[in-house]
Amino acid sequence: MPTYNELSFYLQFTINFTLLIGFGLFLKHRKQVKTLLLLFLLGELALEFSDLIFRLLKINTVNFYIYSISQCFGLLMITEIYNKYFFKISRAARWIIYLFAGVSLTINIIYQQDIESVTFYSNIITNILICSFAGVYFLNVIRNTKADKTLFILNVFIFLFFSIESIISTTFNFLINNHLEWVAPVWLFRGVLLWSFYVAFINLGCRTGKMKVW
Repeated sequence: MPTYNELSFYLQFTINFTLLIGFGLFLKHRKQVKTLLLLFLLGELALEFSDLIFRLLKINTVNFYIYSISQCFGLLMITEIYNKYFFKISRAARWIIYLFAGVSLTINIIYQQDIESVTFYSNIITNILICSFAGVYFLNVIRNTKADKTLFILNVFIFLFFSIESIISTTFNFLINNHLEWVAPVWLFRGVLLWSFYVAFINLGCRTGKMKVW
């Protein structure tokens, strides 16, 4: 039976391979794929691939910086994606989110922590904001009793993944410092949700030319 480290590596490799396939599909449908979606995919590919390379090199300390950058980048890009495809977000609200993302990233990068006490509590707010976007879209679907299937599926995986991220952010110490038998299922479940989110996002990019956007 594969160990957690083997399963984790296979899942991480699958995620990177999926993003590479997505990049190829985006290039194939370049005329219909919006720059916003291509930028998000390239950014996520760069972060995921960097994480994989550092893992192979057994340089684990860099992961904390990659995680912080990923949270900031994800909040900025997902805010723009929701504004473009799901519902309008006011300019003032977007600037507040941008400011928070910048301040949060700066604090996480500058504030050096020991691995035994590392925390990412500021990321709880990031994850709650993204889950709030998903919640607002669900409310709009209930009110209008209709929804685009591609957007709805993506919204479901965004809500699920960032809900798990919220839990991980509150229990980060426990999840990185305790026995793998206790915490491995959480990390593997997170990885599967992340992979599902990327697949749903790639599907959005390939179908965006057939959809009505704001």
